[in-house]
Amino acid sequence: MGDLAAVAVRALTDDGHAGASHRLTGPEALTQAEQVRIIGEVIDRPVVWTETPEETARQEMLAQDWPPAVVDGVLRAQAELVTTPGPLTSTVGSVTGAPARSFRAWARDHERNFLTSGPN
Repeated sequence: MGDLAAVAVRALTDDGHAGASHRLTGPEALTQAEQVRIIGEVIDRPVVWTETPEETARQEMLAQDWPPAVVDGVLRAQAELVTTPGPLTSTVGSVTGAPARSFRAWARDHERNFLTSGPN
């Protein structure tokens, strides 16, 4: 069972989670480029990180009726994640009693998906 599912089971079946907001992360802070590198290592193939230009992404989201303020917030947050990973939490461990799994372990579990999917 994945970390998200394990926390969900506990949140739905144990006392003390009503109204709680659990921010879940893995055990390490990785940039998006580092995540892509790890996926490439796991599948033993070169994987390239290609950024969509900000204005292209903005126009695509606006075309899907996203509110402009939301689009701008998402783009700001995504731009920061390119070079600066988000903060880590210990929520998975404190809720489930087991440490969060590494990104590499997650990538190994999903290796088949990476090998069978192609560019959109």
